[in-house]
Formats: sequence, structure tokens, C-alpha cells
Amino acid sequence: MRNIERGIISFLKKHQIALASIILALFSLQLALTDKREGVRGGILVKNILTAAVSPLQRLVIGMRGAVAGMWNDYIFLIGVEKENKSLKNTVLSLQAENNRLKESVRLNESLGKILKYSEDTRFNTVTAGIIGFNIDGWARTITLNRGLSEGVRKDMGVLSPSGVVGRIFDVRDHTSIAILDTDPRSDIDVMSERSRVKGVAEGNGNGAIVLKYIRQTDDVRVGDRILTSGLSIFPKGLIVGDVIKIEQGKDSLFRYVEVRPKVNIQSVEQVLIITDRDFSRN
Repeated sequence: MRNIERGIISFLKKHQIALASIILALFSLQLALTDKREGVRGGILVKNILTAAVSPLQRLVIGMRGAVAGMWNDYIFLIGVEKENKSLKNTVLSLQAENNRLKESVRLNESLGKILKYSEDTRFNTVTAGIIGFNIDGWARTITLNRGLSEGVRKDMGVLSPSGVVGRIFDVRDHTSIAILDTDPRSDIDVMSERSRVKGVAEGNGNGAIVLKYIRQTDDVRVGDRILTSGLSIFPKGLIVGDVIKIEQGKDSLFRYVEVRPKVNIQSVEQVLIITDRDFSRN
């Protein structure tokens, strides 16, 4: 129906001068005959013929005017609807962005609240730091923190989260520092089995896991054992390092290969604690 109306409108626009001239001529002739005496049969006959001829054109013009007006009103309405929809979409996008920002603020506050509570509950001094960079390149596993010398951070200080051990400070600048993760091969942490109290050294394998060194064939270590810090180095005693997930025959007949899954998933951590106390081996 819309296509027919558009075709008629196009035709009228193309021949509007000619059609207007014909309609005006017919109207003029009809008016002239209307002024004549009604008794003249020839005039009445011509008048009736002209009226019959002009009436459809009148109805067509009136109908097309209504159709054009209707289409124009529809067009104006659609423009208004489009503007309103665009405004509503912008409002929705703005509200979504604000909602996401508020959710992120809530998550950040929850994370900060947990780590601050954990810091208050510890028996040692700490500095809260935010992670501002990750470096997982080959076997290297490090993070960059937004605390440095100015905040009292020093090399070889322990780094942890409420979930467990993260690593140790490796390099310090004025306001930033770099920490080696416990999965880095350069990491070495004195640890023990929570169950049997067997001691060893946790070293990263550069592939996202930790290997326990110096576990002898006769040592009582099992899959599922929880591994804790032993308190003989930069970490206080009893912090969680991870859980034993694999035990195999070592490369020699003296030691076994013991693999530990880290307790802390560093990819989901945003804030950590840096232990500013030193030398827990005396405690």
C-alpha cells in the first residue's frame, strides 16, 4: 500500500502543473455553468458531465492530500521515535556504565576490607600494596607493586595474601617494587608438611607449580598434604603455600619429586601484603 501511495505521489509531483491546469479549467467551467439558468438542458447536461468528471479528481486530490499528510505525520512521528530510542539507548548505556563502576567499587572495597582485616589479625607488621603489573615471560613469574622504598619496602621481604604465600620482594624502587612469585624458579621458601612436619624447600618450576626439594624417599609426605611455611626464613610459621598434588620417583635414589599446587591464584589477586618484619627464624 505504501508503494502505491508513493507511486501516485511521484506521478502527481511529475505532472502537477498540467493536472493543476486541467482541474482549474474544469472547476472554472463548472462554476460558469452553475451561474447559467438551470432550465437550459444542454447546460445542465454539460454541467453534470463536468461534475462527474471533476468529482473523482476532487476525491483523488483530497485523498492524496490526506495520504500525504498522513505519511508526513508518520515520518515526523518516526523521527521522534528514533530520537527517543537513541536517547533511551544512551541513557541505558550510561546507566550500565555507572552500574559497572559501582559494582567494581563494591568488589574493590570488599577486597580491601578482607585484606585489611587479615592485616589486623596477623601478629606481624605489613604494608598493603596493589598489583600494577604482571610478568609471565617464559619461566619468569613476577608482579609489580605500587609500594617501594618510600613506604619502607626492602628486598627479600615476604609477600602474601589472605589466601596464602605469594612470593618475595626481588627489586625495589622509590615508589614501586617487583616481587618474585612462589612459582618462579628463583623462589625458595622454607616449608613443612602440616600433617607430618617434614621440612623441605619450595621452589617454583616456572610452569605455574611448586616443587618441594630435599624430600627423601623415606620422608612421610603424601598427595593431599598441606604445605606451610616453616618459619625458618622471611615468612612467619604456618602460612599456607599449597597442597601436594603429585609424588614421583626422583632423578636419583635419594630424593623424591614432590609437586605442589599453589594456594594463591595470582591472576585473581589485586592487593597483597608485604611483611616488613624480618628474620622469623628466631621466633
